[in-house]
Amino acid sequence: MRILLTLDFWLHVFLQSVIFNLRYLPLRQAVRLPILVRKPKFNRLKGEVRIDAEKISFGMIKLGWHYSNAWADNGISWYNEGRVVFKGTAKIGGDTYFLIQKNGNVVFGDDFRAAAAIKVISACGITFGKEVRVGWNSIIMDTNCHPLYDIEKQRYTKSHGQIVIGDNNWFGTGCLVMHSVETPHRAIFAARAVVSRSGNKIMEPFCVHGGEPLRVLKRNVQRREDQEQIDYSIEEI
Repeated sequence: MRILLTLDFWLHVFLQSVIFNLRYLPLRQAVRLPILVRKPKFNRLKGEVRIDAEKISFGMIKLGWHYSNAWADNGISWYNEGRVVFKGTAKIGGDTYFLIQKNGNVVFGDDFRAAAAIKVISACGITFGKEVRVGWNSIIMDTNCHPLYDIEKQRYTKSHGQIVIGDNNWFGTGCLVMHSVETPHRAIFAARAVVSRSGNKIMEPFCVHGGEPLRVLKRNVQRREDQEQIDYSIEEI
């Protein structure tokens, strides 16, 4: 509860969070302030937000938090006409944008974390498994926004589709995840990876994927956050 004692909380979080929680949650949940929003820009406070978790606690979901000095402290931009569901805790950094259209549906699994400057754009459906990590400046979007017309077949090409992200996925800096993607559990995506539906058949668990077109770069690896330390005094092989 130390957060309650800081000037930053009262200036940039408290009133905005009260408005957000009362707008979206049942009163019995809203009074606990489970969702804290920092420096928000409320472009559209419509749609639905739901917490599907056994325990509802103060600040279990943080949106727009300033976790990294590598990015501006710009809070979060919120546009929602669809539905957003949190299945547990979530920590999402600042300079982040949510654009959830009328038929959009975004589900965050328990213990979701995103560093900063991510964009989540949904027109149909995005589901994150549990313990997913998303690096700086990544974009997840289930629509191309602009369809292409196939002149020979005389029809529009597929321009949207649901995204399903497996448990324990890790996306490095600047990843682009496009529509109709389904990733396996414990998959890793290198910085700047372009993850599109053409890569669905080649993705594997415990592997690093990268490039465009997407390919497996390394097998039999995983991220272990509990032992994540780098000794910069030692030259690695």
